[in-house]
Amino acid sequence: MNRKTNRKFALKGLKDMFKRISVIICCLFLMITLVGYSEKYNEKDIIGKSSNEIISTYGEFDNVIGIDVPDENRVYRNCKCGYTVEKSKQGFLGSSDEILFYIHFDENGIATDCEKGPRIGG
Repeated sequence: MNRKTNRKFALKGLKDMFKRISVIICCLFLMITLVGYSEKYNEKDIIGKSSNEIISTYGEFDNVIGIDVPDENRVYRNCKCGYTVEKSKQGFLGSSDEILFYIHFDENGIATDCEKGPRIGG
């Protein structure tokens, strides 16, 4: 082979290597982005726990519907309590609702269901 042919193969090899490195970098970026995005409040971890356990993990509730204060053991019963997951935004054409992650408690103070929804009440 002559010098021109060698140079041609070398350039082709560099182009292929650049493509492979670019694909690897894009895949790594995508993986890091997806791993970094996770819900703070996991429904599977919450259902079946008492309000005491939930408060010790996530802190005090941002909104409580049904009762004003928990009982003497800090247990919320027959109510719906929520944590803010998305604050309201004021835009040019109006504002968006504040979104909360609500947890429903039964008469024993155990979480039975979870849902996302707009803030109810004040």
